[in-house]
Amino acid sequence: MAGELTLQICKSADLTTDQARAILELCSLAYEEDFAPYLIYENPVHVLGWLGSELVSHAMWVERWLQIGDEAPRRTAYIEAVATHPDHQKKGYASHVLRHLANAINDFELAALSPSDAAFYQRLGWELWRGRLSIRTEQGIEPTPDEEVMVLRLPKTGLIDLDAPISAEWREGEVW
Repeated sequence: MAGELTLQICKSADLTTDQARAILELCSLAYEEDFAPYLIYENPVHVLGWLGSELVSHAMWVERWLQIGDEAPRRTAYIEAVATHPDHQKKGYASHVLRHLANAINDFELAALSPSDAAFYQRLGWELWRGRLSIRTEQGIEPTPDEEVMVLRLPKTGLIDLDAPISAEWREGEVW
């Protein structure tokens, strides 16, 4: 890593106006679009990577309930908005943030995300889900065959079958 990151975990409700603005600016830059519509999730927890006073890397998690086959739904830390400032990419900052995040979510039964770059996450221990993906709605189960999901096994995960069907509850915005 080029410079030493200072990492901070912060609930969304506890963010200062400047921190919230910095997250929006960083994610908008990294994703090359206005990221405001994607920051609508309830009660996210952010991992902020600071280089001095500059926010250079970010990830957050929200609580979701993923169901593998007919098992009871599992309390899942669903990872969103993994971003590093374009001027600071390829320096290991996102990996550092994600490792810190993984240590912070050990009370969950599973971690999951929808990858933009599966190889990046695989080298950090994430596994691509091979089974059928779907969303649980009031009308029933809706398949989402065009989506990809990766999971990270946590201390409370237990045995999982990556070839089994997996579903998540419906949510506004991006369902996965």
